[in-house]
Amino acid sequence: MPETGKEPREEFPVIGTEEVPAVFFDGDKLLLCYEVAPIAGGGLAILEFDDVLDFRVDPMNVDELSDSPYPVSAWNITEICGSEKAARWAAMDARYWSLSFSDMTLTVLFDTVRLAGRTREKRAPQLALRHFIGSAAAA
Repeated sequence: MPETGKEPREEFPVIGTEEVPAVFFDGDKLLLCYEVAPIAGGGLAILEFDDVLDFRVDPMNVDELSDSPYPVSAWNITEICGSEKAARWAAMDARYWSLSFSDMTLTVLFDTVRLAGRTREKRAPQLALRHFIGSAAAA
C-alpha cells in the first residue's frame, strides 16, 4: 500500500515560516518548540510526543518537498498513512508524522502527542524550550 498523507485529528497552532524549531529528545519523549504563524496569533507552541520510537531531522527545505520519499506539505503537519515504518508497530497503534519547516522536515513515529505549551510571546524557540524544560524540572 503506498504512503498517503492526511491532516492529523488533533488541531495544533499553524506552523510559522521564519524561525527554526527546537527539539529535545530523551529516548522516550520528544519536545518540539516551533514558531506559530501570525494568522494563528503568533508566538510559540510546544508539542510533547510520548513513546517515541523513531524521529529524524531532514535538511529538506520547502523548495525540495516534491522530492520527499513520504507525504509532506509546506509549513504543515501531515500524518503519514500506509507506512511500513508504522506497520511494524501496529500492535502499539503507532502514528507517523512529518512536520515541515522552512529549512528542515522532521518525521516522528510515536504513540501520543499533546500541546504542552503555548505562548504569544516573541522568543527564540530554543530559549523557550530551555525555559520550559527548566520549569518542568523544578516542579
